[in-house]
Amino acid sequence: MTSTSTRPTPGATAPRPVPPHVELLIAFTNTEDHELNTDDLTTRQQLTQWLFDRGLLHRRISATDDDLELARQLRAGLHAAFVENHDGSSDYSALEKAATPLPLRLSGDADQPGLQPVQEGIRGALSRVLIAVNSSVADDTWRRVKVCTADDCLWAYFDTTKNRSRAWCEWGCGNKAKTRNYRARKKAAGS
Repeated sequence: MTSTSTRPTPGATAPRPVPPHVELLIAFTNTEDHELNTDDLTTRQQLTQWLFDRGLLHRRISATDDDLELARQLRAGLHAAFVENHDGSSDYSALEKAATPLPLRLSGDADQPGLQPVQEGIRGALSRVLIAVNSSVADDTWRRVKVCTADDCLWAYFDTTKNRSRAWCEWGCGNKAKTRNYRARKKAAGS
């Protein structure tokens, strides 16, 4: 299952590209796979490796147990926020709580001002996830990041539909849900 998969429709326009900062948010959120019941962030070493592999850390350093717990809280906060994106709600309390120990500062080092982590190391790398959140809000891709509504999936994905109405991460999840609903209606009508 991929986070940005779409099934081509004859005559349809190409789906909008997923910006790198959005791909980071989706990949970080999907380090916990609810369908397979797996977690890529169960150890401090896994956290360090994941951050290093994505260029958020410039060298491998040891994560602490507190860093691992914070990363998992940040992931849960993002997941909850992406669930909210289906109905337009705006309860970001879990994300806000996880972001509190990850301060950012405004820096004018590049051509324009931008957010930078205040801390170095693992916390600085996790702060870069928050910078991706800010970038997603700024370019209006934030509300397009959602969580699949299939109870057995809950995968984060990027909604490429024009009206932001996609409910499932890929056609397979939607097909399974439609089949379950059809069978339930048929059973109810037959009893």
